[in-house]
Amino acid sequence: MTKQAEAPELAPGPLRVLLTLSRDLLQTDDASGSLKLVGRTLVEMTRSKAALLLQCGGQLNIVGFDDHGSPHPAGADHPLYQTGISLLSSAAGVADEQVHRGQQRERSGPRMLALATPAQGAVAVLAVAWAHDLDAAELDRCKLALSYILQLTAAALGKIEAHGSLEQRVCDQREEMASTSLAHAAELARRDEAAAEMRLLSLTDVLTGLYNRRGFFLQAEQLYKVALRKHTKSAVIFVDIDDLKRVNDELGHDVGDRLIQDTALIIRESFRHADVVARLGGDEFIAYTLDDEQPDIILQRIRANLHAFNLMQERPYSVSISAGAVQCDSSGGQTLLDYVSLADEQMYAQKRSRLH
Repeated sequence: MTKQAEAPELAPGPLRVLLTLSRDLLQTDDASGSLKLVGRTLVEMTRSKAALLLQCGGQLNIVGFDDHGSPHPAGADHPLYQTGISLLSSAAGVADEQVHRGQQRERSGPRMLALATPAQGAVAVLAVAWAHDLDAAELDRCKLALSYILQLTAAALGKIEAHGSLEQRVCDQREEMASTSLAHAAELARRDEAAAEMRLLSLTDVLTGLYNRRGFFLQAEQLYKVALRKHTKSAVIFVDIDDLKRVNDELGHDVGDRLIQDTALIIRESFRHADVVARLGGDEFIAYTLDDEQPDIILQRIRANLHAFNLMQERPYSVSISAGAVQCDSSGGQTLLDYVSLADEQMYAQKRSRLH
C-alpha cells in the first residue's frame, strides 16, 4: 500500500513571521497600514515577483504588490487580474497556472498561484507570481503560507471595511484568525528556542518594548496572587499621556510615537525590574508593583524622573502625564482588574482637576 504523503508544515521561522503579522494586523486600524504589513510578509515568506489582492466589499477592491512588497492601486490591466477575477467569480478554492515556455520569447512566463477564501462564495483572492519555476516542495510551502496570509488579510481588512450584512462574516473571520494565531503559538510552544522567542513577542508592545495588555495581565496576575497569599502590600499605577493628540496633529505621528517612547522610558525607569510595566495601547500605560511604599511616593518618583527628563532632553514637546494610583488590599476580595479600574478613575479625576 502506498504511504500517504504527509501534509506540509511550516517551519518555526515562517510560523514566527505569521504570528508577527497576525499581531500587527490586530493592532493596525487602517487599510493602508495593513496592506504594507501584508506586502512585506508576502516578499519575506515567498520571495514573489508580484502579487494581486482582490476583495469584495461594497465594491471590488484591487491592490497590487511589487517585488518589494509595496502595495499600489491596480486594475484590470494587471497581469494577474484575469487569474484572480476568475477565482472570485467562480468561487473555486485553488488554481495553479503554468505558462509553458514555447518557441516565441513572449510566451515564456512566471509560475502563478491563486487562492480564494472561503472556498465557496469567495470574498477575497490572492494571486502571486514568481520569476522562476517552483519545484513541487517549494510550491507546497508557498501555497500553505499564502493560505494563512490570505485568511489573516481578509479578516483584518474585513474588520476595517465591512459593515451591515458582512459583520457576522467579519466576526467569523476574526475568530478564525485568532484560532490560527493560537494554533501557531501552541505549536511554537512545543519548540525550544523558537517557542520562547515567540512567546515573548506575543506579550510585547512593538513601539515601546514594554509588555502589551495581554502581557501585563499574564504577569501581574501571578504577582497579585503572591501578594494575596503572603498579605504583601502592592499598588496599581495608571498613566495617561497629556496632549498626545495635539502632538500628532501639529507635529505628525512620527513625533507622537517618539513621545510615547519617551514616556515609556520614564515610566520604566521609575520602577524596579521585578515590577510589571505595560502599555495598554494608545496613550495609556499601567504598572503593578509589590512595594511597601505608598502609591503617592511612587507617583512622586515618576514625576521627579519626568521633570529631570524634560530638563535634559531637547524635544519639540514636553512630556506631561496624568496619573492615578491605588494601593491593593490583600484581604479585600477585589480582583486585579478592579484595582486597574480604580487607578484609571483616579487618573481621570486628576486630569479633570487640572483642566479646571
